Amino acid sequence: MISEGMKPTRTQLKELKETLALSHKGHELLEEKNEALMLEHFTMSKDMELKKKDSQKKISEAFIGLEKAQETIGHVETRYLGASVADAGLIKIDNKKIMGINLLKIDAPDFSRDILERGYNIADSNAFLDNAAHLFEESLPKILKVGEIDSNSRILKKEIAKTRRKVTALEDFIIPSLKTDSNFIIEKLEERAREDFVRTKKVKNKIR
Repeated sequence: MISEGMKPTRTQLKELKETLALSHKGHELLEEKNEALMLEHFTMSKDMELKKKDSQKKISEAFIGLEKAQETIGHVETRYLGASVADAGLIKIDNKKIMGINLLKIDAPDFSRDILERGYNIADSNAFLDNAAHLFEESLPKILKVGEIDSNSRILKKEIAKTRRKVTALEDFIIPSLKTDSNFIIEKLEERAREDFVRTKKVKNKIR
């Protein structure tokens, strides 16, 4: 289908050819971007799986230790000691860019502390609770990292889908439409050239 208002002129043809060239270049760049995003997403997903397994192992060990602590010093005492734990530090949430895309960046402090720095009365604690606290401190940065990667993976997935839609629009509509319009103008210009040739020939014949 010819675009509405299309005028079969050489100027219009030149503009169409320039737009077509830019569309092909844009299509190429979008394809490259999409491939790079897919590779980044794949790498990120693999990394997330490894870190998720590691964090799940740590947190599972921590909860086992916590259960043992509750069995030995009691549920109420364990909750009381947990409530008296001092803050371990602030989590800084920022942004980072990958290929112009804003992604989440979480900077977590080192939560691991000496037993005396946790804030609870060590005389009321025991080895199970101390070990559980240590494991939870080790688990937290890993959990935060998994959350960061998971969020960024979702952002990249949306960006891949958006880029793919742009590529499809260029392939299925924009580029074919530009080619159709260009061919239409070329045909009209060639037809006009033939008509001009015939008219010129007739005029020359009359003059003779």
